[in-house]
Amino acid sequence: MAVRNPRPLYMAIDFGTSHIRAAVGPATGRPLSVSRLPVRYSRPKGGPDTALEFDADAAWKTVCSASKRALRESDVKADQIRAISVTSQRQGLVMYGRDGKELYSGPNRDMRAVFQGGQIDAEAGNVIWQMTGHGPGMLTAWARMLWLKQERPELFEQMRTVSGLADWLAYRMTGILLMESALACESGLGLVATGAPATGLAAYADLDEVDLPQTCQSGTVVGKLVTQAARALGLAPGTPVITAGPDSQVGLIGLGVTQPETSGVIAGWSAAVLRVTNIPVFDSTHAMWTGRHVIPETWTAEANAGEMGGVYDWLVSMISQGEDPRVFMDRLDRQAAKVEPGANGTVGYLGPSFIHMSNVTLRTGGLLFPVPLSFEPPDRATLVRAMFENFAFAIRYNADRLAMFGGPSRWFAIGGGLTKSKTFRDILTAVMGDAVGFSRSGETTALGALSIAASGVGDADISKLAERRRHELTVQSAEVVARAEYDDLYHAWRERERRLSDIEL
Repeated sequence: MAVRNPRPLYMAIDFGTSHIRAAVGPATGRPLSVSRLPVRYSRPKGGPDTALEFDADAAWKTVCSASKRALRESDVKADQIRAISVTSQRQGLVMYGRDGKELYSGPNRDMRAVFQGGQIDAEAGNVIWQMTGHGPGMLTAWARMLWLKQERPELFEQMRTVSGLADWLAYRMTGILLMESALACESGLGLVATGAPATGLAAYADLDEVDLPQTCQSGTVVGKLVTQAARALGLAPGTPVITAGPDSQVGLIGLGVTQPETSGVIAGWSAAVLRVTNIPVFDSTHAMWTGRHVIPETWTAEANAGEMGGVYDWLVSMISQGEDPRVFMDRLDRQAAKVEPGANGTVGYLGPSFIHMSNVTLRTGGLLFPVPLSFEPPDRATLVRAMFENFAFAIRYNADRLAMFGGPSRWFAIGGGLTKSKTFRDILTAVMGDAVGFSRSGETTALGALSIAASGVGDADISKLAERRRHELTVQSAEVVARAEYDDLYHAWRERERRLSDIEL
């Protein structure tokens, strides 16, 4: 028997880096269910080793499976869903032929166009940064389109246009293709100041043949769910489809981070630290991105700590010895909490740091610990403690860099899968040295997307919903002793990292 929830219910679809998620729930509060299925990538034949793609039809089937599972697990009927919103990873792209069919579909991790990105940087690097707030060229849609033109000319001749992954989801659902303006900027397809299509960049990239879709604001009703898509998703035909925007900015809604001088972190596969601004603020060194928030007339300054969730998965797989990772980490999290700050001299340099976005290169890293090992070899709990401290130090480092845009943030919040660890929450609070708001759910982006779905059909104002999301956070403050101890450890970590940077691989 289906639950008759007194509050309106919505669905959110999030095409993430590692998983596709479908959430069912109200505009605020916890979701009734979240279904999570892995994304399957492959390396194209004849492409470089750095190339990754996914099959569009297979990915759509995964989206549909996640939707049906979320409905089933929430015990909600299709006609109870008022609207469905779509969000996605940034820099994920779909290219379309003149017949509207997908010619190419690839994730943010598709690095096939490094050479073409270098060409674009040489011709128009500064222009792209000034117009879109993003770079380098190899991370833009223009580089991948240029790769297609140079390496697969027979496919490029069929190509008509391109969009982000959330835009593609809405297109599959409604038959209407628009680009959400904040998402468009993330791949160099939108103008950061206005949100309009960056059509003027086509000439700089030797891609005059490309016709960009029109852009729209987050919360726009793209169209109504067509019958065929509704049947595949398990939803009712005619359900409004709302474009939510890029996952990081949508996650800020889930954290209630909408006001200037407030900051939020989405600690998922990677960790983006975003500070809200009331005007576009540009980093002259091109180390940090300028983006559009999904709140109108609001922007973000972004520093990125790089891979975190990926590092977490790697270390757990190395030390879990075949145990169920969730059970293993629940137990080890409690053990790591008992390890003293500083992890008995073990220090992590596992990748998370401050990533200079115009100079993304391989760096020297690893785990440092006292030797000889016969003295006190680090155990698994110590390694996990060192990993969490590495993550917390990297987040602070990025927050410190963002402080150049107006001083320390008035409010700092974090969401994502890593916040499920109590040990990590305690460490991050001490490292930041001030109150931190933590999402009670690891599904921060889904929370934001559910709120945007409600605002898109006029059920509530998005700013008011975001404020309620902020009050749903768990606020944690650091003890004075722990704060002082971790301040010393943080500066020692930074000094060692500077020395490591002089060691070549």
